[in-house]
Formats: sequence, structure tokens, C-alpha cells
Amino acid sequence: MKERNILDLIKSRFEKEPKHIFLEDIEGQKFTFFDLYKFVLKLNNYFTKKNIKTQDKVVVVFENSLLLSLLFLGITSTQRIFVPINPSSGKEEFNYILEKLKPSLIITEDIYKKKIKKKFDKKTIKIKNHKNFLDQIYEYKDKTVKSKNKKNISEILFTSGSTGKPKAIILTHDSIMNNLLGIYKQIKFKKNKNYLVVTPVYHNNGQFIPTLIPLLTYGRSIPTNSLTSIDNFWNLIKSKSIDYSSVMVTHINYLYYHRKPTKNNLEALFCGGAKLDDKIQKKFNKFFKVKVLTNYGLTESSSIVASETLKNFNTGSAGKPLFNNDIKIKKKINEKYGEILIKGKNIFKNYYGEASLTKEKIRNGWFHSGDLGYFDKKKNLVIKDRIDNMFVVSGENIYPNEIENYANNYPGIKISFVAGIKDKITSKKIIMIYEGKKKIFKDKLLEFLSKKISRFKLPKKIWHISELNYSAIPKAPNGKILRKKFNKLLFSNKLVN
Repeated sequence: MKERNILDLIKSRFEKEPKHIFLEDIEGQKFTFFDLYKFVLKLNNYFTKKNIKTQDKVVVVFENSLLLSLLFLGITSTQRIFVPINPSSGKEEFNYILEKLKPSLIITEDIYKKKIKKKFDKKTIKIKNHKNFLDQIYEYKDKTVKSKNKKNISEILFTSGSTGKPKAIILTHDSIMNNLLGIYKQIKFKKNKNYLVVTPVYHNNGQFIPTLIPLLTYGRSIPTNSLTSIDNFWNLIKSKSIDYSSVMVTHINYLYYHRKPTKNNLEALFCGGAKLDDKIQKKFNKFFKVKVLTNYGLTESSSIVASETLKNFNTGSAGKPLFNNDIKIKKKINEKYGEILIKGKNIFKNYYGEASLTKEKIRNGWFHSGDLGYFDKKKNLVIKDRIDNMFVVSGENIYPNEIENYANNYPGIKISFVAGIKDKITSKKIIMIYEGKKKIFKDKLLEFLSKKISRFKLPKKIWHISELNYSAIPKAPNGKILRKKFNKLLFSNKLVN
């Protein structure tokens, strides 16, 4: 691939197929490659007039929409730095990010303006109507954009904040394009396919497969609000003739447990964010006749580093590593699992303003992921858990994900959370909290689990979330459980301790 950055991709597509419809929202508004390229040129002039220079940081606060996709592609193409903030973030987190980065411009949906301190008012553009804002951009004359150094920063993405203050992860144009090429070659996407953008574009999950791959392959990207789209998922798949979408494990679980016969033309769903239970994966494939391809990646690796393929799926793993990165397992003698280490041009540049943390995580060119895993006999990468999730009971290593994956398959349990609390005899005692039906027979659950896992891994205490006076297990917007946050709540809960 000769293109060095997203701008090169957009320009190349504009020159070859200007009338091809690339972006479309669920209401039918469409953008061709011609429209997209013109948007980039006019946005460049818009920024220039506002004195927003190359490599200045532009913060964007929107849910999935055609405008968010345009801003992602446009800001990175004009060589400014795209900094998306999850609109669901609290006011404290919003302003922590703004204080840390000191952006040159903030573009936000008007409804989120109350989260932003007044000191940033002069830098903030509040959008009430997306179409009016786009019309405003199109009033500007074209201003040519030069394709800058591929080492330039493309975007800064923030983690969910589950481990305290969110980390700012810097991705370059080079890291993004290397990862994009790796994903393309692994999956072997065909041209002219339709992609539904369900996962947020303010995360890399919503950026790569459903937004950038169709740009690479002359496809069509259809963004839809990630907060509401799952309830209307199959209708959108049918009405928009969708071929591919990228989803989270929670989406697959929800769609499976709320299943009903539906006709669709889906070729595949790409699933990441956590380990998908392989039985659910197989049952989903059989019922819906849709291939679910699991993958593994992190924001620090730009996106996916390993994935199943259209010919190699239902492996019980995250598939094989992409060609563009190396993966090795750092484990102790006689241990099956070890930390997953990754090396490649797709690895992030650094954590913004955190040199010591960057040195701690990148050593001798290898990124230390903090995830535990191993390679099976067929060289597929199998994910076990997070290092910091593991705890010890009577000298035995306990991996919460292993227990949770089985529990989540039990009738009446929507999602479960396993933790270890202090115990005088065994050091830690295993407990489980779950969401779902309140009246499950806990003895039956334990009997079910005892057929799947060793007896020393069985929870000693089991609670429905409401029994602890909580309404739900804390989760990030992408569905991941906020483990550290919930562990702190449990530590202070007298009913648990």
C-alpha cells in the first residue's frame, strides 16, 4: 500500500471513483469520495482561518454520526490531531482531559456544553444542528493539504479510565496505516461491501474495520448511534444490506440471548474487547448463519493485532497474529500462561506527558500488554485474563474471566463479575455478583459450574447485584466491566466483607 496516511487514501479514492458513495447515515444522507475530499479541503481552510495549525489538537465530542465520521477523517487528513472524548464521560474526566492536553479547539454537540468549564468557552464550538455546521464548512474555499511526514501524530485516544485517571495514547499516521494494512491482509476484504458502524468512532474499534477498511476497499460506511443501534440491529442489517460490522462481546451475548429468526446477508461480525465464550460463538454462527470472528487488540497497538479469518474461525482463540506485528508470550518456567508482548510499527508512540509509564510499558521495542495468554498447538493466540485481575486462593492462580465466561452461559445470568476478597485461611475467597434474573437457584449454578471448572475455583458467595444495593455492575461505554471501580465499591460494602 503506497498511501502514507488517511489523506492519501481519500485523495486516491477521489481521483479513481469520485462518484462512489462512501458515507451514508441511517436517514439516507450520503457522501461520495468527491464530497469527502472536498470536505477535507474546506475543513483545512476552516482551521486555517481559525488559526488552528498543523499538529494542533482538536477535541471532538459526539456520539456516532455521519458528522463524527467526517471529523475523524477530516481532522486527521488536515494533519491536525483528532482527540475524541466519550460523551458519556463525567464532568471531572472531561476537564481532566482538557486541562492535560490544552487543545486549540473543541467541537462538541451542544447538549454536552455543561460538562466543559467556562474557561474553555473561547475555544469551544457548540453544534446544535449537524447539517448547518456542514453547510458552514462548505462555504469556505478549498485549501490544498500537503501530505506530511507519516511520523506526525494522527490522534490521541483515551482509555476508559477504569484504572484511575485516563491515559492519553498517541497514535501516528504510520502506526494507523500499518495496522490498517495488517487487518486488510489478514481478513482479505472484498471491494464494494457495506459496513455498519455500531461501536463508537471515539474508540479504535469503530475506526478501523467499519470506517477505514471501506475507505481502503471502496466500500460504504454507515455510522449509527452506538447507544441505540443494538436494539435495531437486525433491521439496520437488512435495510442497509450490511455485509460486515464490528461489535463487542456484550453485543454478541445480547443478540444471542434475545435471538429470533432473521434473514440477513451478513458475511461476518468482528468481535473484540473481551474473550467471547466459544460455545456462544458457535451457537450464534449456527442460529443466525453468520460468522463471528474474534480478535484481540489494544488502543496501544492502534487496533487489532490478531484475528480469526473467514476461513479460520470458531477456534476458541483470537486467531493468528497479523503479519505486521510480532507477538510473544513472556512466561515463567512450567507455567502455561504468560504476559502478551507485541512489537511492530503499529505500536503507539507514547503516553502523552507520561514518559516513565511509556518506558515501563515499552521495553526493548516490546509493548507489555498486561494481558495473559498463550499460543495453542495451531499457533492461535488464546487470551486468558489481565495480569492485574488474577488473584491467588490457597496457592492457586484464579482468573476471573474463566469463571465469568461459564457463568454468563447459565440461564438467567446476563453478566457476571468474579473477585477475590480477604480470607484468613485461604488468603482470598472467591465471590460472584451477577445481573439478570433475581431468583436463580445458586446451588444449581454451582452444580453447573462444577462441571466446567475445578472445585477450588467455585465461588463461595453469590449475590444478585440488587442484593448489594447496587442497580448495575459498573461498565465502560464499550461494555467492559470497570473492575477496579467495582472492587473498590465491594471493599467498602459491609454486605460483602
